[in-house]
Amino acid sequence: MRSLFCLFLGISIFAGCGDALGSEGKPNILLILSDDHNYRALGVSGNEQIRTPHLDRLAEEGVYFSRCFTPNPICTPSRACIFTGQDSWTNGVTFNGKPIREESPVLPKLLADAGFETAFIGKWHSDGKPWTRGYTTGGRCWAGGNFDHFEMDVTPFGGEPEDRVRADKYSTTLFTDDAVDYLEKDHERPFCLVLPYTVAHDDFLAPPGYEGKYSPEEIALPPNFMAKPPFEQFNPIIRDERELPFPRVEKDILAATAEYYAMIEHMDAQIGRMLEVLKRKKIDQDTLVIFCSAKGLSMGSHGIIGKQTMYEEGLRTSLIVRYPRMEAVEGPVSELVSTTDLLPTICEAAGVDIPESVEGKSLLGHYQGKGKGRDRLFFSYHDPTRSTVTRAIRTKEHKLIHHLVTGERQLFDLVKDPIEMENLIGKPELESLENDLTKQLQEWRENGPEGK
Repeated sequence: MRSLFCLFLGISIFAGCGDALGSEGKPNILLILSDDHNYRALGVSGNEQIRTPHLDRLAEEGVYFSRCFTPNPICTPSRACIFTGQDSWTNGVTFNGKPIREESPVLPKLLADAGFETAFIGKWHSDGKPWTRGYTTGGRCWAGGNFDHFEMDVTPFGGEPEDRVRADKYSTTLFTDDAVDYLEKDHERPFCLVLPYTVAHDDFLAPPGYEGKYSPEEIALPPNFMAKPPFEQFNPIIRDERELPFPRVEKDILAATAEYYAMIEHMDAQIGRMLEVLKRKKIDQDTLVIFCSAKGLSMGSHGIIGKQTMYEEGLRTSLIVRYPRMEAVEGPVSELVSTTDLLPTICEAAGVDIPESVEGKSLLGHYQGKGKGRDRLFFSYHDPTRSTVTRAIRTKEHKLIHHLVTGERQLFDLVKDPIEMENLIGKPELESLENDLTKQLQEWRENGPEGK
């Protein structure tokens, strides 16, 4: 059965609800983020090899957005885009280690100012700390130190670097334990719990009990697997690319993918634990649940392992929204949407004014089948060492990639060639399209990346 529409005079009342909803009937919010998650690595995406039953069911009960993209496909920038609702060149976080501009809005502060209890558990990897960015409570988080899923350094909410301890559980289990403890409590105010997992970021190692869940012999290679990328502007010695030998070998990709899938299946099971708490406490019908990957991962596509790419594997993210207060449209939404849309979506659901500086658009219209999609999106990857500097524009049908260091360009017809294998640059019959996309990308660069 699809989601239930349950609004009455602007106030939702659910019998037996164990948590207070606030005087204005505001919903609770659960925002779950995965990391380095290839958009094909979900059952709902059409992948028949991986097992993600809880997320697949969440999509069935809500809406799966099949074409969601991050503006900047690396760790800190991709998170800043989510939490500010702005592009990297607006919020200032163009690369890892850069701070969010003071004038940019941040999601937890907006909600805390509106009376929400804002909680953070999991991977931070942003400037400051959760407790300096508007979160009012939380659990253990990765805020620096050893990054190892089996022995991760975790800091208690409000702690200092000297308070870090070495975790004795696999990271996904540990963070979910804290989240379940939080959800089990009775809250006097509506809450927003943000839980960014560290998986499926490397190292690619299956969690305890999930070893051997997937056999390399049973896994298919990416349809666009290559030994090397088909362009010169590529740095094989950056950290992500050193995870596996270069040039790529099929057996290495298959072995890593088997571990990768096990990590994601385990995460799916942990998400199921949280969804079960919401249901048992009878607050599931009054909780907006969003699952989104911060960015993608290539896993051998086009000869790339990491996410620092303008191909779909780096930019495209998995996004699922379940909001029982609204009737959900049947089937997936294939319009172009952005991770910058999460902040305004949450704000609209929460009854919080969306700041004028937010560039994202609420997805609640799309959720009901009434939204108008974008006609284009812009992307950037900007290594300060200038070994790799890339810009791209994507429409519903085409993508133009410009590698600024080498001057190489790539043009793809995403309808005929969704896995981006045939570079159409220089085709006489596409000269007008190529010139138009080039002009649009240049104008964006002048008003954004090169103009700020």
